Amino acid sequence: MKIHALTFLAASVFLAARADAGIVTGTVVNALGQPVAQVNLDAAPSSGGGNPTVSNDSTNALGQFATTITPDGVYDITFNPPPTMAPYPVVLKDVVVVGTVNLGTIVLPDAVTLTGTVRNYLNQPVAGVNLDVLDPSGNLEPTSNDTTDVFGNFNIAVLKGVNTLQIDPAGLLPLSAPREIQLNLAGNTALGNVTLQQGFTLSATVRRSNGTAVANVDIDVASSSTKQKLYTPGDNSNATGLVDVVVPAGTYDVEFCPVFNDHLQCVVQTNKVVTTTTNLGVVTLPAGVVLSGTVQAFNGTKYAGVDVDLFLASTGAEVPLCLDNTASNGSYQVIVPTGTFHVKFTPPGCLPLGSQQVNNVVISTNKTQNGTLPSVSSGTVVGTGTPGTGGLVPTIAGVCTPRLGNASYGVAVANARGGATAFLSFTPNVLGATHVSGPFGLANEKPLLRIKLGGAAGVAGAGSGTFELPIKNEPALLGLTLKARCFVVDPNGAADRAWTPYLHATLVL
Repeated sequence: MKIHALTFLAASVFLAARADAGIVTGTVVNALGQPVAQVNLDAAPSSGGGNPTVSNDSTNALGQFATTITPDGVYDITFNPPPTMAPYPVVLKDVVVVGTVNLGTIVLPDAVTLTGTVRNYLNQPVAGVNLDVLDPSGNLEPTSNDTTDVFGNFNIAVLKGVNTLQIDPAGLLPLSAPREIQLNLAGNTALGNVTLQQGFTLSATVRRSNGTAVANVDIDVASSSTKQKLYTPGDNSNATGLVDVVVPAGTYDVEFCPVFNDHLQCVVQTNKVVTTTTNLGVVTLPAGVVLSGTVQAFNGTKYAGVDVDLFLASTGAEVPLCLDNTASNGSYQVIVPTGTFHVKFTPPGCLPLGSQQVNNVVISTNKTQNGTLPSVSSGTVVGTGTPGTGGLVPTIAGVCTPRLGNASYGVAVANARGGATAFLSFTPNVLGATHVSGPFGLANEKPLLRIKLGGAAGVAGAGSGTFELPIKNEPALLGLTLKARCFVVDPNGAADRAWTPYLHATLVL
């Protein structure tokens, strides 16, 4: 009986140990695929609570780990870079740890350190300021030590490339306005002093036509002159309809955007001057109806981010809309007033598509209005150019879509002499004003734009660059052909010039 009892006890201990502990294995590498040593692993229960024991919790010289987590369960596992790297962690969510689990290869992102000192408008350092960083998609990046210290200093890890730094001094006195800074980081960066402007409270109370409060109304504040939107954290109305934000002095357009299910119209108040604490009073949101549908390209492809705009048929005035972009399946739904309108669908970015405007749409109740976006070329090359260095003829091409109001349109030049100066002449004048008019101007081809080409100086074919050619939103341009041609200053070309062929691009809606 003793033998049986000991055997039973040993088996029980073995089974308990096996049930209570799990092992996670894998390899950690950097963005170049190189193994990273001394990466520290932490584990926290995915459901919250508890404090697991984590042992053998760092990677070896080959970047490998075999970490024991007791007890087994479902965990969020954090990989913290070593001190030699920017402290940008990687978190694996909801990892089921039972027995041995191979997590494969964990890649630490290419991150850098961002430092600075936050000061208020009195030039005093501000402690306790909250810092957030958004990636290019607007998602919150994981940051540690994301508040300023007693001296107003911060030191955080940020992904390389394009990011947005949000600085929120909420609750701190003297009152300062939040600030947002656009970043494009190639390495460790010191911002130095980051000064916040004096802040003023801008508030309003949002109600329905029957006087009841409207909660969760999002307000957006934008400069009346530039239309640039301000960073205004905490900008949703509460249960009583009250909403307040902190902004610097200025003149603003304020948009009140209710949630879709309330079926209330968007309201915009324009040219509101803020030089002190400002209350806009009661803002009434009238009831509306649903305008919905699906927008697709000429070939049936559907895209997210197609912008839906509404204009009064009688005056052409734009009607403000909330959340007016299509989803990934091309669908949209917005709340609108009743009446007769023009509905316009505009594709995002540089898709080779034009806009569509459907005129005189009568809306008296919930309405379905679909859209189809036409195919559009960025431009067609016409004729021949003249050669320069190396006997090469520079090339020309359109960049993006020649839509009215498209600030992203451009003209690319390549296959030219490296490091040379290039000039672009075009007609008609699609710009709001002539940017550069110089000694190389041609009387019948104005305005003239100038850029410095990249590439090794003097090397045949190494020169390339892109002219920014933002197209103004001028209805009279619709249907006209933009004719553009570039010449490169080149001592080996005729009359010291090497010419591209022409680029012809039809201007579309």
